[in-house]
Amino acid sequence: MAIPKFLIERYQFWKNNTFEDYKDIYHQASQSPQKPIAMIITCCDSRILENTIFGGSVGDYFIHRNIANIVPSKNDKVQNIQTLSAIEYALKVLKIPNLIILGHSNCGGVEYSYKTLLDKKNINDFEYINQWVSCLQNSYDNIPNDFSETEKITFFEQENIKQSIKNLHEYDFIDKLINENKLNIIGLWYQINSGLIKFLDNDSFTDLD
Repeated sequence: MAIPKFLIERYQFWKNNTFEDYKDIYHQASQSPQKPIAMIITCCDSRILENTIFGGSVGDYFIHRNIANIVPSKNDKVQNIQTLSAIEYALKVLKIPNLIILGHSNCGGVEYSYKTLLDKKNINDFEYINQWVSCLQNSYDNIPNDFSETEKITFFEQENIKQSIKNLHEYDFIDKLINENKLNIIGLWYQINSGLIKFLDNDSFTDLD
């Protein structure tokens, strides 16, 4: 199978420019174990560039991506293996002190879940996606009826972040670290068109700027 031309060209540009500028950092990183300052759980969406948004350098962030940045409930035993294995490694092995749930606007996974939960006729033939976004039922149930369609989806995106944080507490090893003040949990919502980030402050989202 041929390697696409764009991949070769972009790799060559990176190797000859970015890598050269930071080659000492890459060399140093290869000589010692990784020590990320935070784990970021975010969406697979290609418009979310977490290292760019938060100025990440080599080794700064331990990243896990899934559709709609979900941390499943402990009760969803079939769903949680991939995400929880990443979290377990981050917390037990790497001892990362900050765990960030980074949601975003215009989330296709959340919007699809909203449409399917609103009307079962909107369900497509997605064997795995349908199973995965079923984790969002609790967040969907909290959407106010008097909101506009746009407001409902934005609320749903943010409620999903809240629910994921609640779900983290269901896992004993995570809850223990939180209670011992060894783990800081942060909920963030990123608006793609404006660059605005809102953070979860108690039970509401507040502008980061």
